[in-house]
Amino acid sequence: MIFLIISLALMIVLIVIGFDVALAMIGSTLAYFTLRLIFLGPNQFTVVPQLMADQLRADSLVSVPLFILMGALMTVSGITTTLVRLLLIPFARTRGPLGYVNVAANLGMSGMSGSSVADAAATSMVLIRPMVKTGWKPAEAGALTAAAATIGPITPPSIPLVLIGGLASLSIGQLFLAGIVPGIAIALGLMVWVYISSRKRPKVDPREVFVTARTSATRSVMQAIVALATPLVVVGGLVTGITTTTESAAIGCLVSLIALFTVFRPPSFAAFLEAFREAALSTAAILITLAGSAGISWMLAIEGVGEQLGDGLEALSFSTLLLWLVIIAGLLILGLVLEAIPVIFILAPIVYPILPTLGIDAIHFSIVMTVVLMIGASHRPSDSISSPCRGREVCLWTDSCAPRGPMWRSSLWSR
Repeated sequence: MIFLIISLALMIVLIVIGFDVALAMIGSTLAYFTLRLIFLGPNQFTVVPQLMADQLRADSLVSVPLFILMGALMTVSGITTTLVRLLLIPFARTRGPLGYVNVAANLGMSGMSGSSVADAAATSMVLIRPMVKTGWKPAEAGALTAAAATIGPITPPSIPLVLIGGLASLSIGQLFLAGIVPGIAIALGLMVWVYISSRKRPKVDPREVFVTARTSATRSVMQAIVALATPLVVVGGLVTGITTTTESAAIGCLVSLIALFTVFRPPSFAAFLEAFREAALSTAAILITLAGSAGISWMLAIEGVGEQLGDGLEALSFSTLLLWLVIIAGLLILGLVLEAIPVIFILAPIVYPILPTLGIDAIHFSIVMTVVLMIGASHRPSDSISSPCRGREVCLWTDSCAPRGPMWRSSLWSR
């Protein structure tokens, strides 16, 4: 166990000093098996590369790049601007209208990208500057965008839920359905905050500061319908059993590609290639992280951490409420330190086998884990979700984009 503690401590140190999470996990795995080799003699070190390769050959991973590409194609289509233009109509006469539009646009985008980072980047570029011009503080506008962007990984087609389904052998269709209500509930909660915080704001017509390309109302409505219908097709095929996860992802990707050149204004060739490039980079990052987490999972399995954790929780005889509070607190701490995907990869082999013993439904736990990890991500200073002003493309809305600028310090409830 001492080797495991040393290796995990090394991983934390590497992450703190700036190493990528995947590289930190690989380094921790190497340290663990090196210690075992030195003090315990020849061991199963050669198993680790095989485990990494096996993780990457999982059938469920085939759908991941397709879902990512679907979101990238929708993003390059300019659907964010279209949604904003349409949402301005019902919210234009409210106080703080762009706050409502921000939340609603993120909710709509969540069904296309499944990525909080992509949603935060898209809505920041379109909305934060107009929000500041209509009376929002930069910290408030950025924090609201960061919080609303966390809806993406909760609602279908959620990349984390796809990965959970593959790792824990759960129905991805059921996971997608289970994520819809929490996603809508978060959006409604954020809108309540917008209403409360905007009561003293002066009424300003956002259309005076929000300038977009001229597009007919009919075409805008058609674009929005196509964009919002695409995830419905994906989820519908999964729930009814007509298509598998990979087939649904391929259909969604094909529909997005066709819509991009028919319903939407075709992008430049460079922008089109950029969508594929971004999808490839995102997929590679997930696969590298998956490979790194395989070593950590193997370390924990060798030390019997899963069994010890289950026995310990069972011996404590926690009430259901207290057990959930402990789980949520632990996940929140992990979410504040690590990205969601590495946490999912590390915890899945340990936690899911002991859930029946604890009397916890696996689908329920999956949604709670995803929501809590996203809350942690929105408050993590180094994360691109919680710091939308850190990206060069999003720095247009403020003259101060230092790493410790107002967005870096803000939380959703800063006033």
